[in-house]
Amino acid sequence: MNIRISLVALLSVVVLSLGLMVGCGQQGPTAGDPDAAQPDSGGQDAKAVNPHDVPITDEQKQQLREETAKFADAVAKVKELRDAVERETKNGIPANPFEAHQALDKADIIVQWLPEIARDSGVAKEHWETVTTAANELREFFDKVHLNIDNKVDPDFASVQQKMDARIAELEAIAQ
Repeated sequence: MNIRISLVALLSVVVLSLGLMVGCGQQGPTAGDPDAAQPDSGGQDAKAVNPHDVPITDEQKQQLREETAKFADAVAKVKELRDAVERETKNGIPANPFEAHQALDKADIIVQWLPEIARDSGVAKEHWETVTTAANELREFFDKVHLNIDNKVDPDFASVQQKMDARIAELEAIAQ
């Protein structure tokens, strides 16, 4: 009899534990829940969307891949995008920052690819660390300008220009 009671008690504990682990049947946020995603905004706050900061498309990324397949071409493209950012931000926040956003987004993508491009292009292994460090720092510099534009403050390109140019010059020397 004691064994039977122990088995029933054990079974009750297992069922109760499973019920607690699975939950009480609530499937997620409800319509009245303030944290619930709104269907018309795709889960994003409509006020946070910047109409000038349009994401780079897959087609644009593919084009960038083709244009930057060789390390020297990738470095030249980064320099071209750096020049575009300077041009677009020389008078502060552009009235229409679309071009600046596009250049910054493309630069961000390419500098992330630089170590891989260097390796695939036959850049000597002794330069890989320099390429990676320069790419990471360039990404930070471009990001600083991008965040300033997003925050509607002076892009302050001048504050990163010398450091950015020095890193690009290092990459150009490696690319030769």
